[in-house]
Amino acid sequence: MKAATGCLTEHAAWLARLALNGERRLLVISGRADWCERQAGAWFGPDGLWLGPGPDACAPQPLGHISRLLGREYRVLVYNAHGGFHPQAFGALLGTARAGGLVLLLCPPLALWPARGDPDLARHVALPEQAEGLYSLFLQRLVRLLQEDPEVLFHCEGGPAPAPRLPPPRPWRCRPDRHGCLNPGQRHALAVLLAATRRRRPVLLTADRGRGKSALLGRLAARLARRGLSLALTAPSPATAARALEHAAGGLGFIAPDALLATTPPLDVLLVDEAAAIPVPMLLALAQRYCCVFATTEHGYEGTGLGFQLKFRPALARLAPERRQARLEEPARWSRHDPLEPLVFRLLALDADPPSPPPAGRLRFTLPEPAGLAGDETLLRQVFGLLALAHYQTNPDDLRRLLDAPGHRLLLAWRGPVPVAAAWLVREGELAPALGREIRQGRRRPRGHLLPQSLAFHGGLEAACGFSYQRVTRIVVHPGVQRQGLGGQLLAEVVRRADTDFVGASFGASPELLAFWQQQGFRAVRLGLTADGVSGLHAAMVLRPLSERARAVLPGWRAQFAADLAFFARGPLAGWLRRHPGLRLLPPLADPHRDARLAAEFAHGHRDLAADRPLLARLAGHRLGQARLSIAERALLTDLLDPGADTVTLARAHGLAGQKAAIRALRRLVGLLLADPQ
Repeated sequence: MKAATGCLTEHAAWLARLALNGERRLLVISGRADWCERQAGAWFGPDGLWLGPGPDACAPQPLGHISRLLGREYRVLVYNAHGGFHPQAFGALLGTARAGGLVLLLCPPLALWPARGDPDLARHVALPEQAEGLYSLFLQRLVRLLQEDPEVLFHCEGGPAPAPRLPPPRPWRCRPDRHGCLNPGQRHALAVLLAATRRRRPVLLTADRGRGKSALLGRLAARLARRGLSLALTAPSPATAARALEHAAGGLGFIAPDALLATTPPLDVLLVDEAAAIPVPMLLALAQRYCCVFATTEHGYEGTGLGFQLKFRPALARLAPERRQARLEEPARWSRHDPLEPLVFRLLALDADPPSPPPAGRLRFTLPEPAGLAGDETLLRQVFGLLALAHYQTNPDDLRRLLDAPGHRLLLAWRGPVPVAAAWLVREGELAPALGREIRQGRRRPRGHLLPQSLAFHGGLEAACGFSYQRVTRIVVHPGVQRQGLGGQLLAEVVRRADTDFVGASFGASPELLAFWQQQGFRAVRLGLTADGVSGLHAAMVLRPLSERARAVLPGWRAQFAADLAFFARGPLAGWLRRHPGLRLLPPLADPHRDARLAAEFAHGHRDLAADRPLLARLAGHRLGQARLSIAERALLTDLLDPGADTVTLARAHGLAGQKAAIRALRRLVGLLLADPQ
């Protein structure tokens, strides 16, 4: 092994030219793990970060620490993929490479890597043993794209060391001005934002990743706060808002979108980061209440520029014709000639956009094999761009899941040469009886299998694990051809092709979406008790039976759901049910034997209070009168089983140490109820 920083010295002129130009490079080091680590150690220096397995001298960091490492920039980055290739971590890591920096990707021999059983595949299967021997189409595509890029350097075990080509000089400077702006584009955008807020006009700020959009929002907030204005920042999540808050110098607070609409605090200006990831109705409601600065990423998984453009922009134009807009074009932290940024965009499909669809025409349907998607870059980018329109939480791991996860398929609807709608399907269920029993008891939670696991654990329906399901995880229609019935036609095709007991889905239940699924013959079997912080919607789980045995059991499941819902209608779901009068329910009917069995498992096991509160309340209603409990115990039991109970508050009121102590006490009291002869 060369002395530390030996390669940095040997290639000093090349690295100096990269720094002068504000460019970065990727070096792929492939071979045996120990050999790769020795080669990387020769490049590694004091201003470096090593992610994944590595020598102690390099202070390697586990993948799980990536989020706390993103606030800095590094001259040398090492990603050791011998420990698994995590797409989201890799993409985030490359964003921390400073101008003039070098990224080292350590991996098995390139020809063998896709078949090596990548450790990261364990995150995409239900049971770890299912990842053994799984071939990775994602890695096959990754290797091909790396080898096609002329700016990527390779050092393969048994081959020559890389001899990097000296790029021509293209001097680049990145010095903030007195307002913190890094380039003329940022200065212009800041001036537009300040002028618009001064005139109380809404303004749109758009940018690709890495343009300094969130930092610019923070600097805007600092300027506005110095003028004495009251401000707040909203975003899809607190994590999304972190960069803007960091640059606001303390003059800004975060409020979730649903909380803003519920409380409507008085504000002079509201900043909205990653607006494309917030539902359009919520954005318009905010625009009606506040002077808003809407900022969004147009490429990358933070949001979808196309959906934002086609849905929100026209609606805002009608609402506020005097709106203003600005766009950040130039990268903030590296040169526009940097080859690493477009490479990352290609590898992770960050800039995937669906093509414009024909306005009319007959539909045809295809179910492409994952291998076909991995080998057809044009098709993959078309369909993945389409999928990104459907869900604000799309991330690079979804690309890997689409290509590598067993049981995941895409059903596409086409008009001519263009895919205009897609349904992401996942096969679930048919779990072993022993596993189903452990799921019901709360002892096991394998990855995936959302529908049967939720029915077994939350609904206590262990038998649900034995059925097969085709779950629709996402269904999306291109915004340019919506309101033409394409979603219904696509879902009908899903049902027609399914060879399972059920087709089902879980989604944020707006009145429109709930009506859509019910019109297609699906019926609700579960409703989430808490609303999503971004959309403000409760998750609904729906099923449509296809087999005879599925049709036989579903009425009982629905009647049990109706009985539990009748309980929650007096508490956390009262408002939801008033807003959704069209929910189709069967008459409520609870099984007392099931209630007693699940209550015993709650008392002596791991079942969840939120899920079991209805059946525990029914049990207490039958048994509390004759139970040998003290007045204090009766009061605690009654309070904790109220539909609107707040366990933390009640624990304090009853002198208990906290929520866990309250639940332990309730388990004991339920055990006493069950032990009393009736």
